[in-house]
Amino acid sequence: MSEIKAKANVNGHELTDVPVLNPGDNWGKCWLLEIGGSYTPLFLVVEADSAADAIDELASNEKYGHNIIVADDDLADYDPNDCQFGPSGQVLDLDWLEIHGQEGVACPFPCRYYGEGLPTDGMLPGDFWRRDDD
Repeated sequence: MSEIKAKANVNGHELTDVPVLNPGDNWGKCWLLEIGGSYTPLFLVVEADSAADAIDELASNEKYGHNIIVADDDLADYDPNDCQFGPSGQVLDLDWLEIHGQEGVACPFPCRYYGEGLPTDGMLPGDFWRRDDD
C-alpha cells in the first residue's frame, strides 16, 4: 500500500496531506505531533498507544526522526542527567515538539486516513487497522 496521509482539524485550521507514521499498528489511536521552530511547522500523525509512545515512534522513524534527535556534533550541549532519551538511547530535543491529543480515549486525535486503495472520502484510523487487505 502507498503512503498513508491524514486530514484533520486542529485549532480551527484544516490540515491536509499529513504523513502518518505507524498506520494500523495501534488500534487507530492517533496523535498529532507538531514540530515548530520555523515559519511552517511540520505536522505528523503518529499511531501509538500513548503520547510518550508517539515520541518513541517518531524518534525511530528513518525519514522524520532527525527532527527530534540531537546530532552527534551537538551532544556536548546536553546534560546527560537532564535530557530525554529515545528508544535506542538517542538524545532527544523536545523543545519544539507539541503533541495534540487526549489521553484515555479510543481516538486521542481524530482524523481521516487517505491513500491509494482507501475510499475516496477517507477512512477512520480505527477502521483502517481493522481492514482486511487479503
